Amino acid sequence: MTTLVVASSKHGSTREIAERIAKVLRENKGVTTVVEDTKDAPKWLATVEAVVVALPIYAGSLDKAGKAFLDTYRAELAGVSLFIAVSGGAPELDGGLRATVDAYGARDVTYLRGALFEEKLSFKEKLLIKLAKGQYGDYRDWDAVDSWGKSLANRGAN
Repeated sequence: MTTLVVASSKHGSTREIAERIAKVLRENKGVTTVVEDTKDAPKWLATVEAVVVALPIYAGSLDKAGKAFLDTYRAELAGVSLFIAVSGGAPELDGGLRATVDAYGARDVTYLRGALFEEKLSFKEKLLIKLAKGQYGDYRDWDAVDSWGKSLANRGAN
């Protein structure tokens, strides 16, 4: 049995979270995992029992590629155990975004703090961060990532 971990990440922070979730499932729970980005993940959908989608929030919206994956493959995802991890810089997930994510029918949705590194951003992205009075930094809580990852095997990610 295999769990697909889909990483939608523009600058790599959410990819690292996805890879950590896969590692936790593999090393602590003996789950066979594969990590793919949104464009390569569809080829695995017919062969897995569970899917974890990790996607970030950019400028107050869900990442376009991650949301497109969830929208495009909604029927296929309905046939597996689906889990969604949203990452972002805010202390908590906005209620409107939470409702959007909940509508995908995942067994569990979690919000994990992400990372924002100035050197990885375009000029436009830096300007948006400045206008929003955002702060750069690595806010990822690896203990929270590990804890959530371990909990998945007991709820269908196996």
